[in-house]
Amino acid sequence: MSLYFTARIRCRAILIGYDAEGNRISRDPGKEDFVEKVIKLDRILSFTEDHLFVACPHDTVEVWDYEGGLETVKKYLTARDLLVA
Repeated sequence: MSLYFTARIRCRAILIGYDAEGNRISRDPGKEDFVEKVIKLDRILSFTEDHLFVACPHDTVEVWDYEGGLETVKKYLTARDLLVA
């Protein structure tokens, strides 16, 4: 069974890989406004206080800003027995 949650997010960066010298290649998505999104939990690589790192197609990772903070996410996951501490 797939698990989902909703969050207000905006894309901060799209990480598409590394160049020959090992420097990260990223793109600016040009997004300014927060939007509400339903997100499949198994796409989330990690949470920080204000960012989500999300696995995307074509071996890319997007960095999303989100509203609410890490404590909100931890409470949501704990209430559903999904947080491993």
